Amino acid sequence: MKLKALFVAFTVVLSTSAFAQWFQPRVNIVVLPLQVTAEVINPFLQPIVCQGQVFGQTAHGPVFNAFFIEQLLPVGTNRIAYVNTTFASPFVGGWANINCRFLPFF
Repeated sequence: MKLKALFVAFTVVLSTSAFAQWFQPRVNIVVLPLQVTAEVINPFLQPIVCQGQVFGQTAHGPVFNAFFIEQLLPVGTNRIAYVNTTFASPFVGGWANINCRFLPFF
């Protein structure tokens, strides 16, 4: 019985650890007529790895996007992702879906 309880406790601790979980970082989004920019900053004392998409909706309806995968952010650095359009159809809105995780030391 003690071994079963120890196994359950060990499984719960590993599944809820910070190294195994993704989180949504603070993202600064700027929507300009010709560009949508998303910036992720690493304020933590550990490196993080991020992935996500940036979206921009034009005045005529189409949505453009750009993505990035497994971008390493060392302590105190940032990454910028952006999507562009033309003068004929400027952006009217933009958003981003970005997830990060802590980079394990081992």
